[in-house]
Amino acid sequence: MEWLQILGPTLLMVLGGIITWFIKSKIEELRTIEEKLREERRNIYAQILDPYIRLFADMKEKGPDEALKLITSYDYRKTAFNLNLFGSDDVVLAYNNLMKHTYAGEATENKDPNKMMLLWGKLLLEIRKSLGNKNTKLDEFDMLRAMIKDIDKLVHE
Repeated sequence: MEWLQILGPTLLMVLGGIITWFIKSKIEELRTIEEKLREERRNIYAQILDPYIRLFADMKEKGPDEALKLITSYDYRKTAFNLNLFGSDDVVLAYNNLMKHTYAGEATENKDPNKMMLLWGKLLLEIRKSLGNKNTKLDEFDMLRAMIKDIDKLVHE
């Protein structure tokens, strides 16, 4: 019994150290995995946004045709598939809503550019949140202000 009193504190200290090391290693492993996932998401999001950024940058020249060609390409479809696997739920839903509206607009002549811009802004906002800005105070239109000079007119229509 005396040996327990002598070795008890030492055993508790060693056991506590082992438990602490185990917990720290698991936390570090989770951080590493999360960082890799965040980097993968960042790459996928950039590839998904690329045709739309080109569209905004080159509206007067070949913009719409070039963007459509990119969006219908194999590589883009592969990236969209990866988005479904690696993207956050909210980003995937926002992207799906944007594409659904795009496909519906192609099928009819009733295209609503305001709705399209709102969906585009929502996608950008959800990507922003997914990459770490969860408590952002921005909204869909704030995400578009730098790209569309008369966004405030469209908001108030």
